[in-house]
Amino acid sequence: MKKKSRLMFVLVGLLLVAALVLSACQPQAAPQEEAAPAEQAAPAEEAAPAEEAMATEEMPAEEAMATEEMPAEEAMATEEMPAEETMTEEASMGDGMAEGMPDLTGKTITIYHMGDLSGPYAAITAPLIHGAEDAVNAINEAGGIYGAKLEIKFADDAGNVDEAVAAYDRFTSEDPNVLVMITYGSGEAEALAPRFAEDKIVNITAGLSAKAFYGEGSGYTFGLGPIYPDQLGLTMKFLVDNWETYKPADAGDTVKLAYISWPTAFGQGALTDESRAYLAELGVEIVAEETYDVSPTADTTTAILNAQAAGANVIWTNTLAFGPAAILNDLNALGLRDQFVVTADNWAMDLATYAFLADPAYGVGLITPFPYLWWTDTDNAGIQYAQQLFDANERPAAEHNVGYLLLVAGVDMVKQAIMHAIDTVGYENLTGEAVQAALIELSPMMVLDGVIRADYSNGSRSPHMSQIRMIQGGPDAFNVIQDWAETPDLRP
Repeated sequence: MKKKSRLMFVLVGLLLVAALVLSACQPQAAPQEEAAPAEQAAPAEEAAPAEEAMATEEMPAEEAMATEEMPAEEAMATEEMPAEETMTEEASMGDGMAEGMPDLTGKTITIYHMGDLSGPYAAITAPLIHGAEDAVNAINEAGGIYGAKLEIKFADDAGNVDEAVAAYDRFTSEDPNVLVMITYGSGEAEALAPRFAEDKIVNITAGLSAKAFYGEGSGYTFGLGPIYPDQLGLTMKFLVDNWETYKPADAGDTVKLAYISWPTAFGQGALTDESRAYLAELGVEIVAEETYDVSPTADTTTAILNAQAAGANVIWTNTLAFGPAAILNDLNALGLRDQFVVTADNWAMDLATYAFLADPAYGVGLITPFPYLWWTDTDNAGIQYAQQLFDANERPAAEHNVGYLLLVAGVDMVKQAIMHAIDTVGYENLTGEAVQAALIELSPMMVLDGVIRADYSNGSRSPHMSQIRMIQGGPDAFNVIQDWAETPDLRP
């Protein structure tokens, strides 16, 4: 009886252990392993057959439970796996979309430009061309635009409008999908503005003509600086506001302006109905309007003496390089330099002007709008980048001027616009119209890290921000006398 009681006790214990195991839904073998020591601790060998029998009887139940539960677990795992795989696929797609980088390896995107390389502006145009070429090469060395290489093609128009039109016709006949052309002169920009709009080709230009940007039929011509009427208005307002500081010693209380310039679209570009009206509002009187030849050897003596006779105390010249140099040379030769504040458009304050000055000191005192940074602003990343390109390509010191710098910035702006257009419409739908829309959508822009501040929104196609600088020392001493400010809006 004692043996039987003990056997029953063991069997009951085993049943309880099995029940606990089953109730815990543990199909693994671990619970059996935990029960084994108790089973082995049975004091009587006679109990072994019965225990083995019990274990044999219980095992099918446990295996059955495990067998019944496993499909459910496998089913759950099977149901969950596709979701995990889907998340992995979505994450991969998401990473690709976030990068937003189509592979355009093997593609070519062409930029066209034209300018005077054999006429009167040849020496001035060369640095512009080299700046554009060096900027394009640097972009390609860095991987291009999503792998696509930029190509740049140039045509010499000799400063002649008919030649510029012929170059335009040649470019468009060779390429049915021209995206961008860069021009350098006001005459070319004005003549081609309606063609650019009709053919939906973006024109980035250094010819800052109000007519080119805003004349009838225009719409695709964008400037690298404010239009000349805006520049004239900004400078005259500065002088009116600060006349006591900058006026000549014997000048009266009002600004009396002599406009002495070239008889070209560029030379006459600052005088418009809008700028004349604005100057009248400021109280600035235009007392003389004179012209002189587009030549390094031009004589401005007669124009200066006429301005003096008219009572002028300020001169504005809408010229560059040898243009302002001719006036400054003749003013000093006549002994009249101290009787005039000499002002000019943005291109006049440049190292190119020093190449034509009889004495570098003659440049001191020149005041101009300055709608970009300068090479001496070395804390700016864009200036540092342009300097690296200039040095790497071993350009001569004579080209370390505004033309080179502005075209490095201009090409950067073109690159950003083309990339934005590709992101928006796709490479297969890339057109000049898409690039035009990109320039507007990207506005306002800090081009090349702020070398230029451009805003083409709200119908504007020219920047409206500029500094005013004055030469206060030798070459490169282009010092800020008024920091960035908004120009008057003198669009037609």
